Amino acid sequence: MYNVNRHYTTKHAATYDKFKGQFRVDKVELLKKNFIGQQSIMKSKVISSYSATKISFLIAESIAKSGQPFSSGDLIKSSIKQFCNEVCPEKIQFAEDLSVSHQTIARRVEDLSKNIELALKEKLCKCEAYSLALDESTDRSDTAQLAIFIRFITSIFEIIEELLDSRHMKGTTKGEDILSEVKKTMIKFDLPETKLSGVTTDGASSMKGKNIGFVALFKKSINHIFSYHCIIHQEQLCAKVLEMKEDMEIVIQTVNFIRSRGLNHRQFKQLLEECGSEAEDVIFFCQVRWLSRAATLKRFWILIPEIIKFLKIKDKDTSFLENNDWLNDLAFLVDITQMLMELNIKLQGKDQLISKLYENVETFVLKLKLLKQQLSQKSLIHFKTLSERNTNTVDYEKYCNFILKVIDEFDTRFCDFKEEKNELDLFSHPFSIKVETVRDEFQMELIELQNNKDLKDAYKDVELLELYKKYMNIEVYPHLCKHAMNYFSLFGSTYICEQFFSRMKHVKSEQRHRLKDEHLTDTLRISSSTIKADIDQLCKNKQCQVSH
Repeated sequence: MYNVNRHYTTKHAATYDKFKGQFRVDKVELLKKNFIGQQSIMKSKVISSYSATKISFLIAESIAKSGQPFSSGDLIKSSIKQFCNEVCPEKIQFAEDLSVSHQTIARRVEDLSKNIELALKEKLCKCEAYSLALDESTDRSDTAQLAIFIRFITSIFEIIEELLDSRHMKGTTKGEDILSEVKKTMIKFDLPETKLSGVTTDGASSMKGKNIGFVALFKKSINHIFSYHCIIHQEQLCAKVLEMKEDMEIVIQTVNFIRSRGLNHRQFKQLLEECGSEAEDVIFFCQVRWLSRAATLKRFWILIPEIIKFLKIKDKDTSFLENNDWLNDLAFLVDITQMLMELNIKLQGKDQLISKLYENVETFVLKLKLLKQQLSQKSLIHFKTLSERNTNTVDYEKYCNFILKVIDEFDTRFCDFKEEKNELDLFSHPFSIKVETVRDEFQMELIELQNNKDLKDAYKDVELLELYKKYMNIEVYPHLCKHAMNYFSLFGSTYICEQFFSRMKHVKSEQRHRLKDEHLTDTLRISSSTIKADIDQLCKNKQCQVSH
């Protein structure tokens, strides 16, 4: 109190001692109001600065998710200013205060990515079992990008799929190089080898090589894992057995003649309009995506009358389009590739259980066996296109042999799943598997489970994950639940990696080929993650500043 009095006497007495009585009271009230007003202004500026920082984070998040250049922030700011100028002029200064330069957006993207990565690490602390999906692709600057995705399950049967890491490989991409990068990632995220249930890869030799491929080297140190080639890739490789080279080359050459030349293409489309065709155009065939031939062949078949007419106008040979054997082969290909495409669609998508994917493959093989049997009996009941042909000209034995080749290829390529079938059945069909066929540690629990009427009824009514999550007590069925966790955590395919590389090509386009590897990873983590960054926490950690 003494110090306050001394301060007033030495600094302010000359100014304020002249005020007496009510005048002094009024002056004090006025000073208090001025002080409160100054506080309000300061508080308003702090709130405005915080909001501007938060909005810059939100804009950076949107830019990353859409794969746009960091410089897009300037365009967005300009648009906001124009909007404010027309709709709410009093907010124009707030728009001016937004800091969204390309340097700021880059820093925001880094912060968002680190926040998501930190949240992922926290979730991984609850992991009971996990698997990895790996694939490698080269970006626009010829840097090999190794995508490593993780699928893991917690003790409460929560399944999470996330980008674990994207490794930038400047040198060779041999099996040992990939192994080194995977090991570094496992150390970075503190992932115990004992909880790793499996790994799925594409079919590249660096991944699947018998002795020095990544999987072979990886299993030398972690031999308990289930390793397998992506189910979708396997199915596509099986489909390639149907290669009818001569037939496909004719179709491709004809389609290319029509579509690769601008004048021909325009004239053909005009012809389709004049003929009143429902199909708008022929479809290009993509060699990389083998199953795209289903759409190409089907459209080609539909447009055969118009194609014949157009080729005759152009003085081109059309004899192949009037050859019964060639047309029968084409009709057979249209039908069988359509069936393969339908299987492929069933195998695609996120969050699919490996047991369900393999069941789809098994079901398809059974259908192939039925088709083979019916062909041997000269029945075309399930060949919609081929059945439209003159059945007397169909070479049934030839198509039987083609179907047999496909069946054999499926059996060969999915032999590792056949070896694992009993374990898969225990996981997905625990009420129908025979007790004596399972390992000793499961037998007592399985008997208990199969004789529990409530659980049996629940199995019929709910999804498999819900059964284990809500109905099966882990204390009563510890071995069965642990077994289920291992299989729930398995990826069925590298489809998630393919989506990642599709995004990568969009983000690191020809115009952005100089994008730093770190910024590429940050952008892709934000755009592919199901974890939302804690922007409020990021703002609190920042010294909020407005644009100058």
